[in-house]
Amino acid sequence: MAALSNYLEEKIVDHFLRSAPATSPTTVYLALFTADPTEDGTGAEATYVNYARQTSVWTSLDGNGQTKNSAIVTFPANGNASASQTITHGALFDALTGGNMLLYGALATSKTLAVGDILSFSENALTLTLD
Repeated sequence: MAALSNYLEEKIVDHFLRSAPATSPTTVYLALFTADPTEDGTGAEATYVNYARQTSVWTSLDGNGQTKNSAIVTFPANGNASASQTITHGALFDALTGGNMLLYGALATSKTLAVGDILSFSENALTLTLD
C-alpha cells in the first residue's frame, strides 16, 4: 500500500500549509477490498460473512520512507455458505465502519478466500512506502 487518499491529501495541505490542525485517529483499521478503492475510497470493500476491519499498528518511518505493520493482523474466516471472495487491495481507515480512508494499495498477490478461509498478515508483512 502506498497511495494517499484524497481525504488525507487535503488534511496534509490544511495542516502544513494552511495552519488548520489535523487530529490523528486514535485507532487505524485495515480494510480489505475486492477492487481498487481509488483515491476517493469508492472501491468495493470485502463483504463476506464475518468480515470486519481490523486494528493495525505501524512502525516509525525508517530511512527508506517505509513503515510496516508491527503486529499480526488477522481477519475473521469467510463465513459465506458457498461463496469465495478475492481480495486485491487493502486500505487504512480512521474508523471501524464508515470513516475516512487514509491510504490504500494493491496486495502483492491477490488472495481468494474460500468458505472458512482466514486471511492473516504476519508482523512486518505489510509495507507502506512514501516517496
